[in-house]
Amino acid sequence: MSDIQVTTTAEEGYKAESTVGDHEVTVDAGGADAPSPVEMLVTSYTSCFLAAFRMAAKRNGVREVGRIDVDAVAEQSDDGLESISFTLAVEAELDDSQAVLEAAEEYCHVNQSLDPSLRADVTVEDGAF
Repeated sequence: MSDIQVTTTAEEGYKAESTVGDHEVTVDAGGADAPSPVEMLVTSYTSCFLAAFRMAAKRNGVREVGRIDVDAVAEQSDDGLESISFTLAVEAELDDSQAVLEAAEEYCHVNQSLDPSLRADVTVEDGAF
């Protein structure tokens, strides 16, 4: 039995409908009707990193993390994705944002799955709201 099962269908063109567990996801390699595969990769990465950062903050003694916003920028060329950067705006005041960031990088499964050259350059702004 696999941990992740995905079924993807495209009737024509570049728009694909996927079933991931009980969820339906649409991806359009042309980017006209839905996010592109690269946009979905960056979205998955930011979502995973946000959850990992929250968990890391709690494990580093932050009782109330509060709101976290992640703004991501990804640079592409004809050869593919070149770089990713995140800015995390965190409601909580962090005593050691670098320790939390380093733990989040370890906890985020997407981060760990990417080639090290594509791992995000992350900036943390605590006390942001």
